[in-house]
Amino acid sequence: MENIESNEILSLILNAIYSESPLVLTLLFLVLILALYSFFLSRRIYKLTAGKNGQSLESHIHNTAERVEVLERAAHHTSKNITEINTRLEGSVRGLAIKRFDPFQQQGGQQSFALALLNEHGSGAVISGIHVRDNVRVYAKEITNFTSKHELSEEEQGAIQQAKMEL
Repeated sequence: MENIESNEILSLILNAIYSESPLVLTLLFLVLILALYSFFLSRRIYKLTAGKNGQSLESHIHNTAERVEVLERAAHHTSKNITEINTRLEGSVRGLAIKRFDPFQQQGGQQSFALALLNEHGSGAVISGIHVRDNVRVYAKEITNFTSKHELSEEEQGAIQQAKMEL
């Protein structure tokens, strides 16, 4: 190929522009758009790789990956803690009900009570306090699956049913 000088190239371009050929004008317009796009893209790449403190893009990605690993470990630890807390919560007292009553017709004021303390599985205790003239007697009965191997009074059964509804 012949060696073409820059003046000749410039004159060829100017001749093409002045010829007002639609194809040439369209191509020149596209070249201009691509040149602008390339300029703005190269500026974005420079900003991305320069970093705020002169860090490279690779070190920024590495730091982000390390932070993600720390967050994943924390999320796993938190998940384990939540599972443990839920397990412990199942065994804790969640249903609580108190039923006050008069054990004898002649005594007023509903000084006696039946207190049911139950977990989600229906296990716990019923504590009853019977108030008579000059003293109080307190009884505790173990509850398993919302029932007891000891005989339950109507008030104790009512307290268990109320506590069951609280669950």
